[in-house]
Amino acid sequence: MENKLKVGITHGDVNSVAYELIIKLLLENRICEICTPILYGSPKVAAYYRKVLNVESTSLNPVNTPGETNAKRANILHCVDDDIKVEFGKESTESALAATTALNRALHHLDKNEIDIVIMAPQGEESFAQAGARNFPDYLAKCYNVPEIMTILVNEHVKIAFVTENVNLQDVPQHVTMKKLGRKLQMLNSSLKIDFSISKPKIAVLSLNSLPGKTGEEETNIIIPAIEQARQHGIMAVGPFPADRFFFEHTHEKFDAVLAMYHDQGMIPFHLLSETTGAAYVTGVPGVCAFSLDTPGWNIVGQGVADEQGFRNALYLATDVYNHRKRNLQLLKNPLPHYDIVANSNESDLNVEQIEGVKEEF
Repeated sequence: MENKLKVGITHGDVNSVAYELIIKLLLENRICEICTPILYGSPKVAAYYRKVLNVESTSLNPVNTPGETNAKRANILHCVDDDIKVEFGKESTESALAATTALNRALHHLDKNEIDIVIMAPQGEESFAQAGARNFPDYLAKCYNVPEIMTILVNEHVKIAFVTENVNLQDVPQHVTMKKLGRKLQMLNSSLKIDFSISKPKIAVLSLNSLPGKTGEEETNIIIPAIEQARQHGIMAVGPFPADRFFFEHTHEKFDAVLAMYHDQGMIPFHLLSETTGAAYVTGVPGVCAFSLDTPGWNIVGQGVADEQGFRNALYLATDVYNHRKRNLQLLKNPLPHYDIVANSNESDLNVEQIEGVKEEF
């Protein structure tokens, strides 16, 4: 039990549904059976929300460092001012600063290997804007000064990644280049192998344009050549597929992951497939950082109606990714004779041309 993963859970915005999601998550005894949770936040705010939600059974073990945690209990690391004002449903400069303070503390401990995983509870746009970022993945990219990150959405039906992130829709075409597509396909292919133990990933690539019966300029000059180039490097990429037909005809079920060109193209079908239970993590940065797709829920704060399933799935996703990654990276360093990473991809013994019902033409 002492070797359980230490999971840092940031408290998000104190005026959002974040504390409700966290408390509901920690009410489950099995959480402490699979990991050692450490809430980065305020004991006073946590106690206040327990009272509001009429929850008496959850107690948090106070610690000053991750090394002091009790492996059999949920822990809380005090990292923000207890005098912070809680105002239901209102993001303030103070609450935004408290959110990023907790996040930065958790990331600092992650970098020092004092915790194994970071799970971010919902926080508002202002908290990221204070650091010149648009959202959590963009914030991580700036924190670690990395040139390329990738957000991967995960639910029981599909995994979706994006070519462009944090880009206005009108600017998407100029960001869809062969070089960028190539990098994204390499990142996604590598992540599927290392983080999910899929030995021969099959990746569907969506088109930028939906033009029945013909290809657009970007498909002809950029996307198709990028797919062909990726195939020459051993990446099983297929497409481009018009997004509407692709999901409507359930073609995504034949692939291990989907690469969308822009945010809404992948996010909308993902939400339709998973409702509110999907989660995501960011690859391309050190460590495992995950989050649910819950909004701050400003209009329902304190009502006890927020659904914690997506937040729970973010924790499960992060622990799975961490364990897969640790095992597979060790195997790459010390390969065993005749060993292959566990193959759990769709029809992994087939070439992409043999996937039944899949046509590569646009």
